[in-house]
Amino acid sequence: MDAATPFRRLLVALSVAACGCRSTPETGQEPPGLHDAENRRRIDAALRTEQAGQQVARPQMPGDPAAPVQGQPVVPAAAVVPVPAPAKDAPLGSPRIKVVALVGKDHVVTDEEVWEAVRQRIADYCEIRQGPGGRRQVVRDPQKEKVVYAEELRHIVERELVLDEMAARLKKAGKGSVADEIKEHAGKTADRELRRRKKLMGVQTDDELKEIFSTQGLTLPVVRRQLERQMMATEYVRSVLKEKGKLPGLADVRAYYDAHPDEFRTADRVKWQDIFISPNKFPSREAAAAHAAAVRQQAAAGADFAALSKEHDHGLAGQQGGEGVGQKRGEIQPADVEPAVWALRPGEVSGVVETPAGFHVVKVAEREYAGVRPYDEKTQAEVREKLLDRLYDREYKRLVEELWRRGVVRVME
Repeated sequence: MDAATPFRRLLVALSVAACGCRSTPETGQEPPGLHDAENRRRIDAALRTEQAGQQVARPQMPGDPAAPVQGQPVVPAAAVVPVPAPAKDAPLGSPRIKVVALVGKDHVVTDEEVWEAVRQRIADYCEIRQGPGGRRQVVRDPQKEKVVYAEELRHIVERELVLDEMAARLKKAGKGSVADEIKEHAGKTADRELRRRKKLMGVQTDDELKEIFSTQGLTLPVVRRQLERQMMATEYVRSVLKEKGKLPGLADVRAYYDAHPDEFRTADRVKWQDIFISPNKFPSREAAAAHAAAVRQQAAAGADFAALSKEHDHGLAGQQGGEGVGQKRGEIQPADVEPAVWALRPGEVSGVVETPAGFHVVKVAEREYAGVRPYDEKTQAEVREKLLDRLYDREYKRLVEELWRRGVVRVME
């Protein structure tokens, strides 16, 4: 099945359902749970700083208490989200799952998930300082940590509100099975993202990844769940945009490109390869020069440059597939070869470049010239994605505002 199929089916299912309206039970009474404004006050109270007259900025929402008069201290709401410290290791066999919020009927937010989201933002509440004896130590700011906890709790609750809305609309359209397909697709996408992270970290197995996560206070199942569920929420909102016909068109893309030329202005950039021949490896400098000339002749004839570098290079390039150091003007190392690098076009090989340290043969693999990037397919795709992200952000905020008003969220004491 095509990877996009679950989301095409989601779009069809949404078009069948009534315009996203969800009714309360036939009794006309709200389902059990706390009113959204109270829960938002609980969450937002933890976002308030203790500095008089300051508050974490957030747009006023329907149902919120009256905004404070400018210049007066913010008085925290009476009901505050409890922000517990990370749980200590419990005895074997004791329960470790703590529910901190319920969204709708079936969506649960656990303390563990919130804390793992918090730990991924450790730089926002910890800093490295010089300790006794010059040793570095990590200093934690408990107040900032509380703010981050409250922010992440709110983000997760909003994500679950969106997923609850998606499930309700699919059920109303009689397309409940599509939700399973979406979850399966999102799971595969999460797995691809984890494989990408393993590659970036230079690890091969899940066990190695788990070990790295463990040092950061993270667990693989929770990280995977975060990726999976956020992807589901993102694709649902994008499907809503498509349903409403709000996706950016070619005219929108072109208009943005023409109006923002500075965003597409580029500097000279080059990807180049190097082979360094050291005179110290030969009986004389002349012999090293002759060897460099022979290697250069092979490269110019079309031999694999990376393989030649691995075989003949006496520096670091041979260990890096021939990759040269530096990409922008002034960054090329050694500086003696920079003029030769910038004189080449993509695919060209230099002559033998003599430096005090020895001889270099260089090749330019890719070259990006200074100026405004052309309006090609790559640029159009980049602009379209940027416009889609903006539309997504606006739609997500609008949807979340609406769901807070009519959704059922219970933040646990």
